[in-house]
Amino acid sequence: MHTTDPSHRPQALIVDDDLAARMLERETLEQSGFTVHEAADGESALDMLEALTPDLILLDVDMPGIDGFEVCRRIRQRWSPHDLPVIMVTGMDDLNSINLAYDVGANDFIPKPINWPVLGHRTRYVLRTAENARVLKELEEKQAAIVRAIPDMVFSVGRDGTFLDVKTGVGTLATLRPELYVGRRLTDVLPREVGTELHDGVRNALDSGTLQSVEYTLPGSAHARHYEARIAPSGTDKVIAVVRDITRQKLNEEKIRRLAYYDPLTGMPNRQHFLERLDQELERCTRDKRQLALLFLDLDGFKRINDTLGHDAGDMLLKQVATRLKEKLRVSDLVSRPGSEAVSPHLARLGGDEFVIVLPSLQDSGAATTVARRVRCALTRPFPIADAEVTVGSSIGIAMFPADGKDAATLLKHADTAMYHAKDLGRNNWQMYNQALTDQAMNRLKLENELRKALEQNEFALFYQPLVDVEDKRMVGVEALLRWQHPRRGLIAPAEFIHVAEDSGLIVPLGIWLLRTACAQAQAWQNKELKAGRIGVNLSARQVRTPGFAAEVADAIAQTGIAPHMLELELTENLLIDTDPAQLEDLQRIRDSGVHFALDDFGTGYSSLSYLKRLPIETLKIDRSFVRGVPHKADDVAITTAIVAMARSLGLEVVAEGVETAAQRDFLHHIGCRKMQGYLFSPPLPAAQMEQLLRQAATPTP
Repeated sequence: MHTTDPSHRPQALIVDDDLAARMLERETLEQSGFTVHEAADGESALDMLEALTPDLILLDVDMPGIDGFEVCRRIRQRWSPHDLPVIMVTGMDDLNSINLAYDVGANDFIPKPINWPVLGHRTRYVLRTAENARVLKELEEKQAAIVRAIPDMVFSVGRDGTFLDVKTGVGTLATLRPELYVGRRLTDVLPREVGTELHDGVRNALDSGTLQSVEYTLPGSAHARHYEARIAPSGTDKVIAVVRDITRQKLNEEKIRRLAYYDPLTGMPNRQHFLERLDQELERCTRDKRQLALLFLDLDGFKRINDTLGHDAGDMLLKQVATRLKEKLRVSDLVSRPGSEAVSPHLARLGGDEFVIVLPSLQDSGAATTVARRVRCALTRPFPIADAEVTVGSSIGIAMFPADGKDAATLLKHADTAMYHAKDLGRNNWQMYNQALTDQAMNRLKLENELRKALEQNEFALFYQPLVDVEDKRMVGVEALLRWQHPRRGLIAPAEFIHVAEDSGLIVPLGIWLLRTACAQAQAWQNKELKAGRIGVNLSARQVRTPGFAAEVADAIAQTGIAPHMLELELTENLLIDTDPAQLEDLQRIRDSGVHFALDDFGTGYSSLSYLKRLPIETLKIDRSFVRGVPHKADDVAITTAIVAMARSLGLEVVAEGVETAAQRDFLHHIGCRKMQGYLFSPPLPAAQMEQLLRQAATPTP
């Protein structure tokens, strides 16, 4: 029984028919630390081995019955020399006997007469040698099992690049046969470039004594295969190269790279890839002293497609936009495809409906404007989406390097600013960046921050302008008009800030405040028995589309106590085209409660009868831009006359805004418009002055 416990006493079996010899051998072995068992002949020894497995056998050759050679031969049928070492003891000293002893599996041979002082050392040596052999064999078997189990190929290669040995891994191709490699050089078996690279790795490993790693690619029948060779020195003149197939790893890395650097929807480079590529192009343009253009593109009307047709349709549109850009702006023309490393334009999707195009190495901005025109034309054609055709435009901002920015972040910001300027100018156009746009954007941001503070600090006020029936010269209503009492600039009209409130969303809380304040003021006049008529309150489209708008109107009426029929909500024409059925139902419920609706600034937006019939409108208000031209400008006369006639045919009231002269009043009255408002009758007045005007109107003329 083998053990590494130092306190363990090894067991020895002495097989000898000579009793005296057995006694002397026992004495010697016990003094050497053995536990000794004895057998007088070969048969007895073999019987004992059925129940006992000693660590060592001292076996006499010349015995009656079965001699020592035969006993040793039978022992070797069950145990190997390192599992059960056997020392043959014999008086025969001829060479043939010695050879026979080793042939039948003896570990050692001791001639008689025995040198007793040496016997103990000899047995210990044989035992230690057998143990070392056993450990070595286990290690070799373990290593062999590992080699058989791993998927890697293992090569032994000499300094001169010759294959010395080959071990194929699990799952390697059947064509990888050792005879195709052993004895041949790396450059004979592999493509010369690959073989040379690997041979360099072999020499580097031997010269430096360190592990070397070489990755290489070999062509395949279906696709290329990728490998990694890890080369370790093994002695002074050869190496062990462990070669692993890393094709799947490379493919996974490529998938990860595409997920990290490419937009999964369109296949275009994403923001991360774009920024890295832009940094490279900026370095190149700086070195070559050339210009670069960055075009920032945003689709016009994309949100409308998403909201009406759904996000699947929106995704389909984005794919088609990307495809059209790639087709119309090819590498040979202006834009590079993903993965191209040549110095050429670069197209990417930043997210949502935003795309960018980088045009490097330009002499001037001419190419940038050419691309902008081409993109705009390419995207104006209808796209087939969900059994329909949709049309979108594109607003494009252009920033130039180095004039508009010397780094990627600045260029992107300035191109974005120019794009928003294009939207402000009516959309579906392109604009070059200039510093004034940044100043304008900063002023806009400053104004937005001031608006937020104004709401918190209650800096807004309402002015009121009378609505007059010119036929009987009485006041039939007032319109509540918003003003901002700025702490430094004084009174500011809505034209200067209302667009910022709309874009930032501040129009919603501001509109709620306006509605509640106007209703409260109208009820206060009612409590004083002052007849102001209906009070008109302007609503923004964004406010009407906000969830809970109908509830806000109901709360304002309930909390202020105003009669619903005394409130008139003025809508704008851009509500006509974008209002969904749920919002229309809310408006109708408000109308059913008694609240009146007017359509403000009629004639300047979507003046369509089909849209007009969708809203619960009772009054049309003619925009001041038409009133200003009557009765002298024929176009304004014709438009105004048509609006009044249409309103009367539809059973709607009509109100003219911005009446400033008696000639305007008389013309409007002549064509059938009785209700008017404007500076001819009264400018907008603060609440206190409006109350005085109401009192004067209520006082009988003597």
